[in-house]
Amino acid sequence: MAVGEIITCTSAEDLFRRAEDLRLKGIQTVFVARNTLKVVGINAK
Repeated sequence: MAVGEIITCTSAEDLFRRAEDLRLKGIQTVFVARNTLKVVGINAK
């Protein structure tokens, strides 16, 4: 994963699950459009 990468999900449920999984791995995302996330930061753990 890289900062600025766009992640497209198949549904709203998938979007929330993916955002939470990434957050637990130290990857910060923001919602940008319908079923789409953008990586805005990566914290080394």
